[in-house]
Amino acid sequence: MTFLAEFGWVWFVSLAGFLVLWPMSLLRRDASIVDFWWGPGFGAMALTLWFAMGRPSDPMTLLILVPVLVWSARLGIHLGYRRLNEGVEDPRYQELRAGWSPGWEWKSFFVVFLLQSVLQGMAALGALAGLAASPGVEPGAAAYLLAGIAFLAIGVEALSDLQLDLFRRKTPEGGLLTTGLRRYVRYPSYSAEIVFWAAISGLSMLAGVWWAALSVLIVAALLRYVSGVAILEDRLSRTRSGFPAYQRTVPALIPRARGVRQQKTAD
Repeated sequence: MTFLAEFGWVWFVSLAGFLVLWPMSLLRRDASIVDFWWGPGFGAMALTLWFAMGRPSDPMTLLILVPVLVWSARLGIHLGYRRLNEGVEDPRYQELRAGWSPGWEWKSFFVVFLLQSVLQGMAALGALAGLAASPGVEPGAAAYLLAGIAFLAIGVEALSDLQLDLFRRKTPEGGLLTTGLRRYVRYPSYSAEIVFWAAISGLSMLAGVWWAALSVLIVAALLRYVSGVAILEDRLSRTRSGFPAYQRTVPALIPRARGVRQQKTAD
């Protein structure tokens, strides 16, 4: 079975998860539950491909598979807990609902659930191709270094999310977190996610998939211009009075040589 044929089945796993969530979103009137499957969908696709490959356990395969599974599980748990804890639709999807109504219920299938499945498949393609090509490839020092960077990026993402969750519990609505990792970049979890996928893409390239770098470019473009920074910048500039000054002094994703020393501010 060729990789493209395998990928067709693998992508169906991604699609199936979003198809299950769509009617649930209609019942809950909450399209943001789509986020439940963003992280776990990557892990589900990787596991499906791994089983289709006969569950190889050689080092190079595991160096690609294990970080993806860990990243997938952590993000799924984090987003799932956040969604259940908040109990209301994410403001990003509230704005989409308002802009695409009437008929949002049906439109959401295409502009949220189906679109996310397509983007998930595109973002995962390089990693999955690397996983398919990994059996028999002997990992060198560079492969172990990249795997270490991937795990470090997962740790930074977890720390960034923890700092934000703790801040939200202690600070009234309208506060702006500018301490911790956010002294250096405005969106440290996005920065770490790009680093993670760069490391995974590098591992895939070492496995012989020269075009795997496209995956990290897709992830970076999505986070910077589509679903991440662009949306948050617009909302924060409208809802946080201290955000413009923070925006001028702290970079979005790439930290400067000297960290910005700012204290937590609130509107």
